[in-house]
Amino acid sequence: MQKARGAAAPAAIARARGRSLPARRPGGTRASMSGRTRGRPMVMVAAAIAGVLALTGIGAYAFAEIAGCAAEDRITLDVAAAPEIVPALAAAVRRFDGSTGTCARARLRRAEPSAVSTLLSGRGGGDRPDVWIPDSTLWTAFARPGDVRPSIANTPVVLATAAPAEPTWNLLLGPAAATVAGRPESAARGPRPQVPDPARSATGLAALLMADRLVADVPDGKAVFTGLVRAIRETVAPTVEEAFATTGAARDGAVVVASEQSVFRHNRTEPGVRAYGAVPREGTLSLDYPFTIVTRDGDRVTAAEKLERELRGERTRSDLSGHGFGIGPAGPSWTPKADDVQRIAQSYARLSLPTRLLVLFDISGSMGEEVSPGLNRLQATAQVGQTGLQLLADDSELGVWEFSTDLRGAQDWAERVPIAPLGTRVGSITQRQRILSDLGRLKVKESGDTALYETLLAAFREVKLSYKPEMVNTVLVFTDGRNDHPGGPSFDRTLADLRAEYDATQPVQVILQGFGDDVNVAELTKLAEATHGIVQVARTPAESKRLLLEAMSRRVCTPHC
Repeated sequence: MQKARGAAAPAAIARARGRSLPARRPGGTRASMSGRTRGRPMVMVAAAIAGVLALTGIGAYAFAEIAGCAAEDRITLDVAAAPEIVPALAAAVRRFDGSTGTCARARLRRAEPSAVSTLLSGRGGGDRPDVWIPDSTLWTAFARPGDVRPSIANTPVVLATAAPAEPTWNLLLGPAAATVAGRPESAARGPRPQVPDPARSATGLAALLMADRLVADVPDGKAVFTGLVRAIRETVAPTVEEAFATTGAARDGAVVVASEQSVFRHNRTEPGVRAYGAVPREGTLSLDYPFTIVTRDGDRVTAAEKLERELRGERTRSDLSGHGFGIGPAGPSWTPKADDVQRIAQSYARLSLPTRLLVLFDISGSMGEEVSPGLNRLQATAQVGQTGLQLLADDSELGVWEFSTDLRGAQDWAERVPIAPLGTRVGSITQRQRILSDLGRLKVKESGDTALYETLLAAFREVKLSYKPEMVNTVLVFTDGRNDHPGGPSFDRTLADLRAEYDATQPVQVILQGFGDDVNVAELTKLAEATHGIVQVARTPAESKRLLLEAMSRRVCTPHC
């Protein structure tokens, strides 16, 4: 019926002008009214027709019908796809646009999956696409995108190196594990891989999911994961392409976490610096490019399903293969649950926040008690502090106080190192190096008592006064665990002040670690809880280190732990 109306349209135009059309010549051309063929340029003819159409008001409808579809029925599907797959789908979209029996065409555009995921979650502005082809189903954990259908392509996440190799995820986890074990990061074997930003890249997020799975049953696994986040933050490349550019495609022994297809694409466009991608021996996840229908409009859904059939056709499969993609769904050994994807993404976001930390060391007489041969309480806690320092990134800020009684006249605390970014240079050394050195020089005041409450209030107020919203603001206290300064504020006064001064819009949490058997756990717990902090009790240096690493991992839930 549509075709018949389209064929009759020229006659309708002629009747609107009050005359009939000339008869057709053999071969399909029309004779002029005088019996001669037209001699005017085609431009003049087109202009005349345009004028007729404008006068009659029926031209748009008529010419749309000639094309096989009424103008008001034509649909343009907005198809947002991961940038790297767009070239492989371009020909399929052209075939779809040129196909018969449809009133739809598709507008294929590049769109970062992280941005579309944010849009569909309701946290971003802009127009929702009709069809979304992200690089990974992982992004659907953050939004309700609509009808998520099976994959049209896949590519595994690999470790790219400068030479053929059998890589392992231990290259990623090794430096963090070495730090947690108290060894220098250089003790970890192999180079540190570069990882695309997990907040923007499904490749980077997949690497974190693999790491979380591998450290789940490892002692101090949370601390290793925390250290890994620090390492990623300091070497992160926003995209796989930038990671290759930064390292020269894994030149000089570096390793890049990438998709296999991005390695293929790199080698095609940068043949002078070849990269080799291999699946780690522990397994991997794959990017799976699901075809997702976002629109709920019935006609658009029908058009999207027709487009889907074209994208799953043999010619499109050949196009995808030619661009380095696997075809259809991948077969991973495990599939992360949406809750796990959200948990890891939130953990990364929280742990990525730089820390602003004021550390207080109790140097009262009781801290001189020996806890192992040649090591007293103060020395043990100082060593623990040195270990924890290695888990903080250079843009984290750290300062050190010591406290006992009457350290600066009547003042019971003293600043040893002011708060500053760890990467800042102070003379010929960095703030990190300065603190590491200073912790080795802490000395016990043998006649000193423990002015814990007064010092805690002073430190809390100091951090709150200089609060930075883009950082995790914390007071960390190493102490023998009991206030014994009669001249200072009482427990009730200290607790009341903390509760009154704590501001949930500018949270400063207090972490108290008591060392030994004489810790007043009940009182310290109330003080810490007033700031949504925690209390820990250690009886050995090893336990003290483990507890500190757990405390540093608490940034995942701060301040609502």
